[in-house]
Amino acid sequence: MDEINSTDYHDFVIKNGKLIGEFDQMYKKSNQIPWYQDTQENWLDIRITVELLKEFAPFDYICDFGSGLGYLLDILHKSSGTPNCKLIGYDISQTCCNNAKIQFPKVFFQQLDLKKTENKKIVDNDQYNRRLFTIRGTPWFVFPSMTNVIKTIANFTKPHDLLLIAQNFPPLKSNFVGKEIIPSPEAVITHFNPFFIPVKTIYLEDRLSTGNDNWFIGVFKRRSNEE
Repeated sequence: MDEINSTDYHDFVIKNGKLIGEFDQMYKKSNQIPWYQDTQENWLDIRITVELLKEFAPFDYICDFGSGLGYLLDILHKSSGTPNCKLIGYDISQTCCNNAKIQFPKVFFQQLDLKKTENKKIVDNDQYNRRLFTIRGTPWFVFPSMTNVIKTIANFTKPHDLLLIAQNFPPLKSNFVGKEIIPSPEAVITHFNPFFIPVKTIYLEDRLSTGNDNWFIGVFKRRSNEE
């Protein structure tokens, strides 16, 4: 793919109705923090997520797939983690991981491509009892490889671990990139169903917006062999 000469992070993600997915270039060249990650603490969907997780907290291990610069991990640690909670952030961009380590030095960040099912657990996490795995917004950017992505996440988890899935949508009646794979919140549940059981789900719809402002938020439990 040709190198993108832009400072607008959107141009590295989805442009002209096509998935670009040049995330390392994005973190190198963007003149702003992508997705305004540093301002999200008071966003409505984040506040709902925090409230939803209170029933299951505290966690002694939190792992975020597609962690970006680590701001969500920081929020979840403060709201749902134990004081010594182990924090893991995986992102496809090495530049992102390098920058995140500077911002949040207590978090372990590692480059990881979710689309590759041969991924191995980089951090031994079996000694932790209450483990939360999270993926927020990332399915939008890996939808052509959803089957592999879900298998990778499943390989990192064990029975009864919790998985938080948060995914935003444009109006469902509109045409949008990835609709053939993830057309609705119900499709998210269906994709993850072979490995994860939905425990609690919410769909927050902004009926006045034409943007990607509708949020599916769900807590899932990793299936055991009997389920």
